[in-house]
Amino acid sequence: MQGWMIALTVVACVILIIAVAFFAGSFIAFEKVLGRRNKPSKGDPEDYGIDIKWFDDLKDSTEVVEIKAYDGVDLRALLIKHSGERAAARVAVCQHGYSATPRSMQVQAKIFYDRGFDVLLPAARGHSISGGKYVGMAWIDRFDILRWTDKVVSVYGSSVEIALVGVSMGGASVVAAAGMNPPPQVKCLIDDCGFSSQREEYLACLKKVRLPKSLALLPLAVGVRLKLGYSIADADIVPLARNVSVPSLFIHGESDKFVPYELGVKLYEACGAADKALYSVPGAAHACAYVKDPQKYTDTVGEFIDRVF
Repeated sequence: MQGWMIALTVVACVILIIAVAFFAGSFIAFEKVLGRRNKPSKGDPEDYGIDIKWFDDLKDSTEVVEIKAYDGVDLRALLIKHSGERAAARVAVCQHGYSATPRSMQVQAKIFYDRGFDVLLPAARGHSISGGKYVGMAWIDRFDILRWTDKVVSVYGSSVEIALVGVSMGGASVVAAAGMNPPPQVKCLIDDCGFSSQREEYLACLKKVRLPKSLALLPLAVGVRLKLGYSIADADIVPLARNVSVPSLFIHGESDKFVPYELGVKLYEACGAADKALYSVPGAAHACAYVKDPQKYTDTVGEFIDRVF
């Protein structure tokens, strides 16, 4: 075999090996980041101000409800209901964040429940009691949120009033859903530390990587395209935020390292609602705005609820 043919064969083999390794790495990165979260994130619930006992006290008023997502995934949620004379005509849909569970929304759920709302706490796809092999990372979850609002209307009737509430990934999800022509029963949204786009959130998580960030993100981006069929670059919540018209409250800790404060401000500034507010919490880490100042958080959210409803 002539020398040039040997060289060409070697080069072809090297390229093939690199390609195989790259695609294998893409699937590994995808599964690592967006594979099913069978275990919640490490950390004590008390670190976030969560009182798990609250759910135990209301277990007799709690049921599990189920719907089918647009793609056939089984989605489940906890529904905590008032009874008798306190039967609610208002429902808060409280969506948890990445690697969390419905119970992680206890703080927000209690604020609404104490004001007479029933509370629906969906488990996001790929989490907890819901089905799904992959995490929706807000971009897919937005469709699931709209399915849940339809479920609430079907259970409570057309006169029900709905609040959309989310933390972190859940916050981005409810903003996105509110910008997709939700049913008229949706009256407001509250986003606590949501991100403005998948790409910006992933890049923020890569801040300590020494490689160029766009290069470091490439394996995950390819994995998302191959496994879920969309581009990370298209998973942008900002254009949807511009379509939001319901009263909106944005909350973000100024010391948030997981979803940087700037991403929350970007969502707030993009929000198209005439009635919107930003509650910035100095010194608060990710999802810790309540812990930093429980009374002010409760008062701020409570005053917003009382004004809207």
